[in-house]
Amino acid sequence: MELAETVSKTPSSPPLGESAPIARDPFVAQFDNLIRADDDTLLTRGGGKGLRIYDELERDPHCYAVLQKRKLALISREWTLEPGGTSRADKTAAAICDEQLRALPFDLICLNLLDATLKGYAVGEILWANRAGTVAVDVLARAQRRFVFGRDYRPRLLTAQSLNDGEELPERKFIIHRFGSKDGNPYGLGLGTRLFWPVFFKRQGLQFWLTFADKFGNPTLWGQYPPGASPADKNTLRSALRAVSSEANISTPVGMDIKLLEAQRSGTVTTYESLLRYMDEEISKAVLGETMTTSGAGGGGGMGSNQASVQNEVRLEITKADADLLATTLRSTLLEWITFYNRPGAATPVLKWDFSEPEDLKARAERDQIIVAIGYEPTPQYIKDTYGDGFVKKVVPPPAGMAAGLQIAGPLTPADLAEPGRSAPRRNAGDQVADALEPFAAAITAQIADPVKRLVDSAADFAEVLAGIDRLAANLDATQHASLLRDAIALTHLRARADVRAE
Repeated sequence: MELAETVSKTPSSPPLGESAPIARDPFVAQFDNLIRADDDTLLTRGGGKGLRIYDELERDPHCYAVLQKRKLALISREWTLEPGGTSRADKTAAAICDEQLRALPFDLICLNLLDATLKGYAVGEILWANRAGTVAVDVLARAQRRFVFGRDYRPRLLTAQSLNDGEELPERKFIIHRFGSKDGNPYGLGLGTRLFWPVFFKRQGLQFWLTFADKFGNPTLWGQYPPGASPADKNTLRSALRAVSSEANISTPVGMDIKLLEAQRSGTVTTYESLLRYMDEEISKAVLGETMTTSGAGGGGGMGSNQASVQNEVRLEITKADADLLATTLRSTLLEWITFYNRPGAATPVLKWDFSEPEDLKARAERDQIIVAIGYEPTPQYIKDTYGDGFVKKVVPPPAGMAAGLQIAGPLTPADLAEPGRSAPRRNAGDQVADALEPFAAAITAQIADPVKRLVDSAADFAEVLAGIDRLAANLDATQHASLLRDAIALTHLRARADVRAE
């Protein structure tokens, strides 16, 4: 009975809507109807500058370089648009969007939106226009500091007339790209909050390093004046000390002397250099996930080279993640809205960046050489598709005896090589022995060629061919070849001696 009552009370549909929206979060700073950024660095160090403290991070050359490297790693890739569905309208919508994006400085637009990587969010304003019956677009970057977000997650524009709450914005007008957003905070959480302290400590270390260089690069002047010296005498001494920096000779009253003090060092110049390098590595790890492509560590071969390859793969994975996030933002905003205005009801196209790597043609050529060596020949179409245009098959000139158009079918015989009107040339002992041993040699050679042929036919790629050849070579028994060659040499020697005696 209790079970039946429990089943009867089961709701017919799941609960809808949010139960824990950010507007009900007691730990998120909220003022009136606005949500504030959940960024401790901005709250404690921003002061009146706000997001501009993250702009100042890019004044550090290394921080700017790694941020640019991360952004340009995506921008440098080719992109394509694929229809969101299979219908004719879906394909037409994709063609319109593709035409629209290629008419824009699309790479620059993406570069500006990727500023969210540093600051948590980036804003682009869409400018709509009607051109020849098609709704066209342009996108302008806008400063993040001009926007705030309400409890409904919608952006609001701060203006001179509304500095606190901001003004409501129209629909399908602004692109908001976010990075590192946690707990649904619309401001995101950029790398700036993690880069601030390494850059700050680096600046402090550089300041101390410059002070160190100034202090220990030049001695400190020490001027002494006698007890009871008048203010005029003291001023005279100070003027003399200042003059040392620009004058070779100075003069002082009797009883005054100037000494050069050498500072006592407790550390070395490498102390500060090591500190700065460590901070650079921390910056690289925060932005790129690795250090070797920026610091040059681990260069050369061996383990260092392998580590550099692995770390470069980590950086590539981060770039792919950035591409997925940006593609999602653009599809849910710009591409969806272009489709909405030009082909209502059609599926939104899918934006993709190409991360395929070019084939290693050197490895392909080495594989082709192995395949040719076992008896196969590539077709002209294969050469063109693999290596491109500019190749023609090499023409091998015929032997001198065949220059007059002699056609030979099958293997050459002594009669084929005889001059007209003369008997065939006499075959020597080596030729006769080779003819006798040829069937045995062919059988032994097949023991090697046939396994290699089967390996190439069944291998999935070039690496598998090389690995298989290594295994075959390890198990190869050359005893039969050596025995055959030894017998051939002995028979040739004996047959030659017999020919000489017969003559």
